[in-house]
Amino acid sequence: MTGTPSLNVVNLKTHFFIREGVVRAVDGVSFSVDQGEVLGIVGESGCGKSITARSILRLVPNPPGRTVDGRIEFEGKDLLELSESEMRKVRGNRISMIFQDPMTYLNPTMKVGDQITEVLRLHLDMNETQARARTLELFRDVNIPEPEGRLDNYPHEFSGGMRQRVMIAMALACEPGLLIADEPTTALDVTVQAQILDLLRRIRDDLNSAIILITHDLGVVAEICDKVVVMYAGQVVEQANVYDLFDEPKHPYTRGLLDSLPTPEHRVDQLKPIPGQPPDLLRIPKGCNFAPRCAYCMQKCIDEEPPFREVAPGHMSRCWLDSVTQTAVAAAE
Repeated sequence: MTGTPSLNVVNLKTHFFIREGVVRAVDGVSFSVDQGEVLGIVGESGCGKSITARSILRLVPNPPGRTVDGRIEFEGKDLLELSESEMRKVRGNRISMIFQDPMTYLNPTMKVGDQITEVLRLHLDMNETQARARTLELFRDVNIPEPEGRLDNYPHEFSGGMRQRVMIAMALACEPGLLIADEPTTALDVTVQAQILDLLRRIRDDLNSAIILITHDLGVVAEICDKVVVMYAGQVVEQANVYDLFDEPKHPYTRGLLDSLPTPEHRVDQLKPIPGQPPDLLRIPKGCNFAPRCAYCMQKCIDEEPPFREVAPGHMSRCWLDSVTQTAVAAAE
């Protein structure tokens, strides 16, 4: 890990303008990820994880969505200020993305090898022979068995795990500086999940790429990430290195996520689910977004939105409490 910033997201706001009103899907999100570092973004479905990733790549459909504020600094440029033609040179080249469902993003009518050679010819100006040789090399890198014979297969001829490997090969084609992996292990069996995580580690180690891993699986986060961003209702509510976050979570929502995670110490019948539901993003509460579900809620939480502040060295939390181990009474005093 070099410590050199690869991506710096500052006060990012992406809203959806619909008939019923404005949905603040991403509402003032800030974080950074360094070269050679894996950043995990976690939270419940609908918290804004994937929209944040799509905002970085400027893939949010407009209308109804639009990034209305913020900066996305990558390799010395603000991606939000680039023209669409300039952004196309970044997408799939310097920044690549692995999507959750490969069948949605692989063209079912094209051979998988051709889909990767197309990327290489577009971004690296390779000829057909060079691109095919590089694609074969990529297939070997991601451990696709008998790669020579699989280049001319179609996506439906691959298993789910193999299709995900094809997506990773495509994402690695141009050796990106930043790789965004959106739920890359969802719907895969445990063995295949472990293999995909091993591939991500190799990418980090061999290319020194920055990686953003979007997931709801805290077990995956604990295994591979260096630091973690926890999102709730479009906002970052906690950010820390992975060890501090698991050892001493500062935000009640993070504590709730950890308490609902099966572990050797937590039998299934001992798990404590978070009560209630996330807020309607059309009707965000006045104070803390998490207040209606929080066991530590006090009147101040209902009346005032808490700032995102440092509560321990390198540890940020959006909560009026300094730690979820303190009581609301003590905090009020």
